[in-house]
Amino acid sequence: MATINLDKGATITTFALPPSGFDPLTASSGDLARFGFPRRPDDPKLLARYQSVFTRLKGRVSYIEPAFKVDTTKTTHIQPAKTTAGTETSDNWSGGVVYAPKGQSFTWVQGDWVCPDVYAPTQNQAYYNVSWIGIDGDGSGDVCQAGMVCEVTNNSCTINPWHEWFPSSWVNITNLTVRPGDMISMVICTAGAGSTSATISFANVSSGFATSYTITAPTGTKLVGNCAEWIVETPGINGQLAQMPDYGEVFFSNCQAGLTNSTTMNGGTGNNINLVQGGKTVSTGTLITPTIIQCQYAGPQPAAA
Repeated sequence: MATINLDKGATITTFALPPSGFDPLTASSGDLARFGFPRRPDDPKLLARYQSVFTRLKGRVSYIEPAFKVDTTKTTHIQPAKTTAGTETSDNWSGGVVYAPKGQSFTWVQGDWVCPDVYAPTQNQAYYNVSWIGIDGDGSGDVCQAGMVCEVTNNSCTINPWHEWFPSSWVNITNLTVRPGDMISMVICTAGAGSTSATISFANVSSGFATSYTITAPTGTKLVGNCAEWIVETPGINGQLAQMPDYGEVFFSNCQAGLTNSTTMNGGTGNNINLVQGGKTVSTGTLITPTIIQCQYAGPQPAAA
């Protein structure tokens, strides 16, 4: 167990690695907390989902202690709410968002998706694609988010898992390899509005490696808990908005988020978000079912080789 200090007062704390054969379905609540696993919920429907997730992962993943690297060149851009008939537009977000009912706030968000293969529309220029789940950011001044960033130049693509609790720095996980086509499963857990900490659980189901750790918010920042999102984004790079590569499409599945009253909201029941730059749609968000959100590239196609 180790604590890493970041800028703006934020920290990362890792967990002890679970022993061989550790089973979250039968472990004590104390051991779940010690090894960084979400607690088993009391609600029967949520418990069934919990059992389904860890039954699928049982025997398929090995847990590692994560290694981190701060990347000060990248940052998220907070999404201003611009809504017309349930559709929001953004210059850097696409996907789906749900809002907490009055008097409630979000305490967790989850999602599964396949890491896309990305292509540069033009040669000799870097393009960036970020897919993530998160809480806050759409109508609030912070965002607690985690996912994957794909950087592509010509035919070379680099993929890193990452997290950010804006306005603290972007942090990459350097020892959890992700490749195009890998199935990713993620959960972010907090205590709802006012929380200053969150636990991130990340599993690469395809490679068989997983990790979890706790982050704290930057000084002066507290979770608002007003919204939960499933997003494909173009991040800020050295203060400038990046351009989106051709990523094809991303389907976020198991899109659910929990509220402080122990109920659950499905991601596909809120607003969709389309990414529009210079009057042209670059990436769309479509609510396919209550728990499936599709993001699809709609920008210029890569030039023929």
